[in-house]
Amino acid sequence: MSKPSWETVESATWLAVCNTEGRHSVWPAGLSVPPGWSEAGYRGDKAGCLEWIAANWVDSRPAGVGRVHI
Repeated sequence: MSKPSWETVESATWLAVCNTEGRHSVWPAGLSVPPGWSEAGYRGDKAGCLEWIAANWVDSRPAGVGRVHI
């Protein structure tokens, strides 16, 4: 069995996911989201997920570091 090509992987459907610390990442839509992570609200190609994350993940620090909670 051959590995998928770079073009196939990049054009596959991806999810923007978020963990309990507020960190974001991309995850292949065909796989179960790992424990501690959940869908963040965007599904599409990898580039679209990365753009969505860049626009919506405004504070890249983990939830317990340096954030002011009001």
